[in-house]
Amino acid sequence: MEILAHIQQAKQAEYLIALIGLFSYIAFWRVLNGPAVEVASIKETVKPILERIAGFLVPSDVMFHPGHAWARVESNDIVTVGMDDFAAKLLGSVDSISLPKEGSKVKQGSFGWLMKTDSQAIHMLSPIEGEVVAINDAVLDSPHLALTDPYGKGWLLKVRNANLTPNLKNMVPTGMIAKWFESIRETLAGLQPASAAGLYQDGGEIVSGLAKALDPKGWDDLTREFFLTK
Repeated sequence: MEILAHIQQAKQAEYLIALIGLFSYIAFWRVLNGPAVEVASIKETVKPILERIAGFLVPSDVMFHPGHAWARVESNDIVTVGMDDFAAKLLGSVDSISLPKEGSKVKQGSFGWLMKTDSQAIHMLSPIEGEVVAINDAVLDSPHLALTDPYGKGWLLKVRNANLTPNLKNMVPTGMIAKWFESIRETLAGLQPASAAGLYQDGGEIVSGLAKALDPKGWDDLTREFFLTK
């Protein structure tokens, strides 16, 4: 068991190293592309596409934060925010969700919302900064919505931000999203090589409650590792 724990710690360290590499690539990517990369370029001019990458649902009309939250640009400087499908699959179930109050401020990379499951408190980071102008009351009443429909009825916040461009430097570049999810899949397989096949359903979809399947006793620490809150 001690050897297995060391292996898991090593794999988690590899994931963090990969994230550092991702941030370095983002910085380099921004230097190459310069200031021409504006929020307007993210807004879709065609109907959004929902595809499955490495077993996770990925819509084409959202930006992803490395802490596994997403942001969708709406009209009038409003951005809708939620957790991604990986976060939903990692947790599997949530007993309650606590959201910031309307009128409060959120900051990119800082506390966004709190979830409780199996008596454990799990924090997630806000993908953007700005003023909270709306919260999803339906999720407060039915937390499972955030897991079963994370990009739709399970949205969490609406935030007003008139200048998103500075926030883009810490988002996953569009051209890197597929590679990012593929690297997550490889990390998951590395955490439990002997049972990696059992982490996927028919058709390649990730099983729900992935963290507990990987580490029944230390699932909460594993979750914090991926959410960058540990």
